[in-house]
Amino acid sequence: MSRLVRFAYRAAPIILFIAVISLLVPFARAQEAVNLLGNIADSTGAAVHGAQIEYRSVAGVVTTSTDEKGEFTLSGVPPGGTLRVSFPGFSPATMEIAPRGPVEPLKIVLTPAPNLQRIEVQALAPNRIPAVPVSQFEIPASEISASGSLVIDDLFRQVPGFSTFRRSSSLFANPTSQGVSLRGVGASATSRAAVLLDGVPLNDPFGNWVYFQRVPEAEIQSLEVWNGGASDLYGNGALGGVVNIHTRSAQEPYGAGEISYGNLNTPYISFAAGAPIGHWTIAAAGQALRTEGYILVPPDQRGSADTNAGTADLTGTFEISHSLGEQGRFFARASGFGESRNNGTALQKNNTTIPELDLGADWSSKSFGNFSARLYGSTEIYHQTFSAVAADRNSEFLTGSQRNPSQQVGFVGTWSRLFAQKHNVSAGFEARDIRGHSQDTSFSGGVASALTDAGGRQHTFGFFGQDAFLLAPNWLLTFGARVDAWDNNTGYRNRTVLATGIVTPTTFSDRSDTAFSPRASLLHNFQHGLALNASIYRAFRAPTLNELYRNFRVGNILTLSNPALTGEHLTGGEIGLSQRTWNDKLTLRGNFFWSDIRDPVANVTLTKTSALITRQKENLGVTRARGFELAGQVQVTPRLQISAAYLFVDSTVVSYDVTPPNTSLVGLRLPQVPQNQFSFQASYFAGKWSAGLQGRFLGDAFDDDLNTLPLGRAFSLDAQITRQILPHTSIFFAAQNLTDNRFAIAKSPVTTEGPPIFIRGGVRFALR
Repeated sequence: MSRLVRFAYRAAPIILFIAVISLLVPFARAQEAVNLLGNIADSTGAAVHGAQIEYRSVAGVVTTSTDEKGEFTLSGVPPGGTLRVSFPGFSPATMEIAPRGPVEPLKIVLTPAPNLQRIEVQALAPNRIPAVPVSQFEIPASEISASGSLVIDDLFRQVPGFSTFRRSSSLFANPTSQGVSLRGVGASATSRAAVLLDGVPLNDPFGNWVYFQRVPEAEIQSLEVWNGGASDLYGNGALGGVVNIHTRSAQEPYGAGEISYGNLNTPYISFAAGAPIGHWTIAAAGQALRTEGYILVPPDQRGSADTNAGTADLTGTFEISHSLGEQGRFFARASGFGESRNNGTALQKNNTTIPELDLGADWSSKSFGNFSARLYGSTEIYHQTFSAVAADRNSEFLTGSQRNPSQQVGFVGTWSRLFAQKHNVSAGFEARDIRGHSQDTSFSGGVASALTDAGGRQHTFGFFGQDAFLLAPNWLLTFGARVDAWDNNTGYRNRTVLATGIVTPTTFSDRSDTAFSPRASLLHNFQHGLALNASIYRAFRAPTLNELYRNFRVGNILTLSNPALTGEHLTGGEIGLSQRTWNDKLTLRGNFFWSDIRDPVANVTLTKTSALITRQKENLGVTRARGFELAGQVQVTPRLQISAAYLFVDSTVVSYDVTPPNTSLVGLRLPQVPQNQFSFQASYFAGKWSAGLQGRFLGDAFDDDLNTLPLGRAFSLDAQITRQILPHTSIFFAAQNLTDNRFAIAKSPVTTEGPPIFIRGGVRFALR
């Protein structure tokens, strides 16, 4: 009885909170239906045939498309909703329909838009696979809630081509293995993609990996992945593409949250709420997550030294903004993140703390255009310990302890304006200053033997411009370029031998470089929903402080830094075709692509013994990724939607330019990049019930540069079922890896396998 009382005492506040929240939003009153008529044209006055019309109201979502005259009709819809018009190559147009309905037929003019914009306050694409002939994927809020995934990176893994350095979820993996790779450019601990949260970089400043748990899932509005070099707008780091995380807007009151519990002893809570107060808006979000995890090593290889790999994370954000009339807003966002992990043995642990402050402003003027600015700064302290495990895995001894403090300050400002209704011109400036170092304590026989402190500073500056030009009806040319300058300075390494006290100081020469990143793309819209796009571009990435100065060890693999690294430069292109058909219920898309990367930074094997594999960060000559991507989405019924995508990519080493010449890696496949990837999703909504199913297949891959450590195929199936129990409250049950497929995620050379089936259940609430 006492346990029951304690449980009721703890649960009462939660139950009361959910009950109160569920009463905050009034029921919508029924209104008389109206007919919406309209005409859609481009800025030349030509009718837009096949524009997608979406009308959202209290009755749900109704869609149609324009005919050959650019006209559309929505019959018998309730007034008081939002009309949205979209068409490939044009900025989406939205219009609020008054409660009494429009008096005259609507006339809407679409203006040209670039394929990608530097700062997007809200996501542009409402569907998982937008009907545009470029490699873009969107995971909207409805799909996020229907997914069985607990962490954000598992949601992104539904996109073919998205991967981190390891195949494992961030729920169980070391954060330094969470570098994002897109479409076969090569996985490494460092991201080859820019990951943004509402226009602010989310990549770790020191190592460029990503802490996905920094963003409470309850505050996410949508997720977006853009494949292909994007340095023309995003500069350093956008070598393989861009990942955007869009959060909810507090222009209207909202509240969302989840409380759940799963096996592997995994409690979880996430919440977000926001509301306007006069000219101000306030929003707050938080998330707490803990899991004991699982033993990474398979039973036939593990020993008494192997323990569970788990994590405990806590994050919170608070944002306040003030409207600048109808022309813009200013906001300030503060966030804090803390993490503590066990990495598979008693001695291998890491922890991280990150406070951050972001300031932003958006302002629009009919005369001067649109202005956006983001100023951000953060500090981070990352600590990790390393060990060597005996061959029988029944004992281990400490080999190193690291403390990595780093700081960053950055700014990005953009301007855009429409000229003559045909030119959408934008320009901007970006700067970033990063400082960090690695304080290493080396151990020999369990006793501290040496201290090494290495680090430096990096500056990047970039200027960019772009013009999306409507050449003629249904023809859009987008061209732009960016110039970046970056430098590494004050680099040093000081090593102290503790037994003698002798200090060996080393100073590295300052180095600087520039990168020119142009892009040109041509889009043509044919009749009957068919569109074609062709693009060529260049992109680059400068080496991180982690690659330049920090050594690290995973299992029996030691990876050395290299202060002589130079930047990576990508030259690529693609051609894509999209088709919208079956009354806009079916979208099909295909893309062919290729990219050559000169001087990519790779983990190159230097020596290999049964006890230790030593690698070093080195610039290879050229690697190449080429292949094709197929994607489709179909609205089978108003309640059932199915989407799928397939990616074939051949990523190999073309040359290895060193002295003397080394051809041992030429022709080999890049580590952690499978040639074949396939994913599918299905969502079903029926009254108070909803369900989601997601599957992902990865083909064979290798875990090393020599292609001697094979990783077999991997398949994961996730599912979720939800039942609404109150107007704004539902219960759910979710499962990841339903087939309990224990595929290999790494070899060091001991196999590390993926998680077992993961089942959880809980309560969600949502208001808006």
